[in-house]
Amino acid sequence: MLYACIDWWVERRIDREKSTKVLLIIPLILLLLSWSILEAISPSLPPFTKEDAIEFATTGEGTDIDLFPDTVGTWKGTFEGYHVQRSTRTKKINKELYLVTFEENWTKGKRKGHYVMSYKVDRSSVSGYGGSGTTPPYYEKVLQQ
Repeated sequence: MLYACIDWWVERRIDREKSTKVLLIIPLILLLLSWSILEAISPSLPPFTKEDAIEFATTGEGTDIDLFPDTVGTWKGTFEGYHVQRSTRTKKINKELYLVTFEENWTKGKRKGHYVMSYKVDRSSVSGYGGSGTTPPYYEKVLQQ
C-alpha cells in the first residue's frame, strides 16, 4: 500500500511538472533521524583497558600463551630442571589499542634462551605483531599436560 501511495504521488508530481528531488531527500532525512535517535538512546561502551586487552589476548586454549600470566606481571618457576621466568606486559598504543607482550627467559646450566611474542589487541581483534627467540625445548611436554 505504501509503495502504491508513493508511486501515485510521484506520478501526480511528474504530471504537474513539479520536482521529485524531495523523494531523494526524504529517505536521507529519515535515515539520519533514525541513526541519531538510536545513537542517543544506546548506552556507550565501557573503556577498553589494558586488563581487557590481556584477557582478550589470553582467551583460547592450546597455545604457548596459555603458559603466561593472565595479568601484568612475572611468574617464576622450574620445569624439568629449567629455571623459567615468564612475563606479561602491555603498552598503550592509542585510545583503545594495546601492544601485549609475552616474554620468557629460561636457563639450565650453561644453556639459556629468550622467547618473545607480541600482539596488537583492540576491542574486536588480536593480531600478531612480532616475535623473536627460539621456542623453549620443554614446550611440547608442558603443553601436553
